[in-house]
Amino acid sequence: MKILGLLIVVYTPVMLLIHVGTSKILRAWNQHPTSWISRRLPPQRALRIEGMYWLLALAAWPLWHALGWKVVVVLFALIHLGIWAAGELTAGRKKKPAFTTSPSLNQIIIVFDSVEALVLTALGVIAVLFLTRPS
Repeated sequence: MKILGLLIVVYTPVMLLIHVGTSKILRAWNQHPTSWISRRLPPQRALRIEGMYWLLALAAWPLWHALGWKVVVVLFALIHLGIWAAGELTAGRKKKPAFTTSPSLNQIIIVFDSVEALVLTALGVIAVLFLTRPS
């Protein structure tokens, strides 16, 4: 379980970086489809990164002692894995790589990612506490 806790601790800052930069990433995807962020972190790759984190969080189930944290992990995992799966299923059918969303959808994504950043921070802290606890 220590290795899963360590992976959560290492992976969480990457996730926080993505979530703190959501508005800039969305703007680049929408307005500059040839920008470096659009090439290096296209939408489907971002969904894969997030989906893998939530799979890892599910695998680290014993870390989340409180029922509330288990519910949060399951909820976020279901949301992200569902969006990831939907993206994979539709990725082959799309003709153009441009990512377009409406301003209102962008706002919803930004608010959701802000809440998720708080959850990620808490999960990272829980994992650190688990790792620093005497065995």
